[in-house]
Amino acid sequence: MPITYILCYLLSCLPLRLLYFISDLLYIALYYLIGYRKKVVVQNLTNAFPHKTDQQRKSIEKAFYQHLTDLLLEQIKGLTITPQLLAQQVKLHEVEILERFYKKGQSIILISGHFGNWEWVGNAFALQTSYTICAGYQPLHHKGIDRTVRHIRSRFQRKAIPMAALFRHISSYQGPPQATILLVDQAPLEKGKGYATTLLNQPTTVVLTAAKLAQKYNQPIFYIQIDRIKRGQYQARPILLAERPAQLSTEEIAEGYIRKLEAAILQNPPFWLWSHRRWKS
Repeated sequence: MPITYILCYLLSCLPLRLLYFISDLLYIALYYLIGYRKKVVVQNLTNAFPHKTDQQRKSIEKAFYQHLTDLLLEQIKGLTITPQLLAQQVKLHEVEILERFYKKGQSIILISGHFGNWEWVGNAFALQTSYTICAGYQPLHHKGIDRTVRHIRSRFQRKAIPMAALFRHISSYQGPPQATILLVDQAPLEKGKGYATTLLNQPTTVVLTAAKLAQKYNQPIFYIQIDRIKRGQYQARPILLAERPAQLSTEEIAEGYIRKLEAAILQNPPFWLWSHRRWKS
């Protein structure tokens, strides 16, 4: 068993209040001492919010790093978090619409971005709805970290499916209705792929996997609106984007969810993952 997994597992056994104390120390180290990806974060915020003052962007920057270290410890806590604790930390609203589709025997697509705590929210949907949850993911190069992430995404009867096998899995699936969860704000791996649009005042290429899945299999597609209520507590609700996506183009579907993501970022900027290069030339 990889040492990375063992260390993360032991850390996840600590209570949340102690993990947040560790997060406070980690924030000081990452932000003030190491400056983890600070150039990327500063450049992203400058390009996304050109009309904000330096002081306003600095405030978002610091709040982001505080959320980032909280998020890291919360993700690790996902290795051992109980259903009872998860229900306390994540509240789902308006999931009745999902149950109506489930009763009709319809599988669905759920999409969101790297916003709030998407892993806890995914587990909450697995626990608090009738759907079998299928989480598409890109395998990580570090085997120990990849094992840890796959374990987190496989808890509570979720299925972690590599993106390369996702279409094959859905086309051959014959079980009860399932909900496929995807994150839609990562840049395409191959240059020239995806849908060209704008996000936060910048030309952006959006991955079309979610739109293609919804259109090909005519599965209703929902955007998951995630809100951070306070430290460690989140709420989420599904927003129907298209009930019959086969009637739309993949670009129309993608435009629908990228605008929802943009609105969420503009409303609460610190809770998006600014440390990644979303706008690649």
